Amino acid sequence: MVNARHCKNDIADVDPQLHFPRVAVISTVCGVISFVFGCGVRIVNLPRDKGKLPIQPDRLENMHQVPLQGLRVLNLTDESANYTSLSESWFVFDASDRDEDDESAAGIGNQLLVDIKNVNSNFLNSEECLKKAMIALLAENDFEPVSYYCRSRNHAGYSCHGHFDEAVMNLYTFPFHGVISLDLLTRDEEDLISFLEKIEGVFAIPEEKIHQLDEDYPPPQMTWTHKLRNFRHEFGVEDYHEGGKSVVEGELTQDILSQPGFEMKKQLAFVETKYQNVHFYEAINTRFRSVASYEKSLSKDGSYESLHPELFRQDKIVFLDGDSQSSLYGEAVYHEGLVHAAMLTHPNPKRVAIIGGGEGATLREVLKHKTVQEVVMIDIDGEFVQLCRKYLPEWSDCSDLVGSTTPSCFDDDRARVYFEDAFQWFIDRFAAGKRHADPEEDFFDVIIMDACDPTNDFVTKLYVDSTFVKSLYNGLSKSGVFIAQIGRAAAAVVDETAMFKRMFSDVGFRSMHIYDEGRSGFYEPWSHLVALKNTVSRKLWYQNAANIDIELHKRIVSTHSGEPALLYFDASVMLSYQLPHMVHEDVYCRLHLQQCYAVEDMVKNRDLDLTVIDDGDPFNPLYERNVFYNKPNATVFSILAENGVAKFISLVP
Repeated sequence: MVNARHCKNDIADVDPQLHFPRVAVISTVCGVISFVFGCGVRIVNLPRDKGKLPIQPDRLENMHQVPLQGLRVLNLTDESANYTSLSESWFVFDASDRDEDDESAAGIGNQLLVDIKNVNSNFLNSEECLKKAMIALLAENDFEPVSYYCRSRNHAGYSCHGHFDEAVMNLYTFPFHGVISLDLLTRDEEDLISFLEKIEGVFAIPEEKIHQLDEDYPPPQMTWTHKLRNFRHEFGVEDYHEGGKSVVEGELTQDILSQPGFEMKKQLAFVETKYQNVHFYEAINTRFRSVASYEKSLSKDGSYESLHPELFRQDKIVFLDGDSQSSLYGEAVYHEGLVHAAMLTHPNPKRVAIIGGGEGATLREVLKHKTVQEVVMIDIDGEFVQLCRKYLPEWSDCSDLVGSTTPSCFDDDRARVYFEDAFQWFIDRFAAGKRHADPEEDFFDVIIMDACDPTNDFVTKLYVDSTFVKSLYNGLSKSGVFIAQIGRAAAAVVDETAMFKRMFSDVGFRSMHIYDEGRSGFYEPWSHLVALKNTVSRKLWYQNAANIDIELHKRIVSTHSGEPALLYFDASVMLSYQLPHMVHEDVYCRLHLQQCYAVEDMVKNRDLDLTVIDDGDPFNPLYERNVFYNKPNATVFSILAENGVAKFISLVP
């Protein structure tokens, strides 16, 4: 670590020839040219006389005839010279030793913007310490220093610029405020997240107490933003990363790394498992919470924040292959909505299967039901499950549930966890012709699929094979319920999801429902598909609010703390799930006019045969809305009218 008073001894001495206070502008321009066009920069000392150096127009004309990729800039280091013009000695065109990788990396760039407060003011006002810290940071990562300089701002801090062979760094210090801001830009394809810890170690120097009785200074605090620069895909950057994108691309960059509104970002862990790249992050989204409130919650001043720190803590977010999976402030909404809607639709769920659900929160919600005797969870990535136990313990915390035998839901006596391919697991046990000696014991009352949505390329390949879907159907009891999250609501009407619904219909499911949950922290509503093996459970799907409240009271366990076991799910929420959003209905009728005609005729003729669902389409949202709720959709009526159908006559009680 760099000491504010003794930084000379902490970092190896830097070559004095790398100091250019008098040619700052020239060095910067040369550095930018070199950085953008892939040129190396060499530093030499050339003998010259003081005074102005003449421009030679013929030499400048020749410069434009040489490809910029071959440019080599030679900087002069004589501080006493007064350079107000260009010299022919400054530019040498020599492409013979150009890096072979220069051209291939032209479209790659990463930028890191960092601000640190509560930094030692003496360190921030020391040119020597700042230079050495800059060199130490980048030299440790094999960036060769080319040039740098620092300029004093009337003893109110420094502005420093450093040019390295594949990086440029700028930093600005504000000693009176204890703040340093730095900008690191590289041409390397690797992201700069690993630099954060090193930047903190080199630049986050705490203030030192002058007197023993002085109050402790607050520790340095860092906020940062990471950006992927350049038009990466236009330059074929996907060739550099397996699967076509960097480990920090996708929602990880869009939602977290590049957003200045997320403060106190910290990477808890990054692990490449056998199956996926896993990132765990902490952050505070300043749209909903403030850093000041979080800091106050850590104090013991008797304030509301300090008495209820759980309301102001940092958010935790897990990403798989760059895509957001779950967050601390959104996971309870998501998992309660996924699990309890399906569990209430079965009259007495005893055996439950979970496909995926590696964070453990789906398992936690299932274990809240008193009727459950056994839960089988199958997730292919055992390493991911162990990582979640370490970094996301709140997701699988059963310590407050009455009747749970262990603090972790994974260790509950009712839970059996398999680290296997869940698709193959079901096919091996429940595909056509495969039955155990006593198959009734193997049937599940509810199957919850908390895995990738069907728009994922890998999962799509599995869905097109009806063997897996048929094994799900075979694995359910007579009144069995299957539920799956099917991704963004906007994507729930795409071809892959439509194929998913058709396949479930083909294997025998008699009633299907789609509902959206918009509070899960995904910035847009998330859709779920419920498939019922027979129409008995369908009646439970349409329970009224009073019956839902009674069932929840009977089924859900109490807690040791006395707090409600369910935070975001109740009868009113279940009622909102019972009918799909009208968008699903509109799209359905545009694609299935005949089915919508049939419902229209049935309602016009007052033929309320509820068994029509058994012989028709198990997913017909128009039927659900008009027969059960008498809430006609005007948009659908216009669609039918446009296609020659008389104006829809809604059902009158």
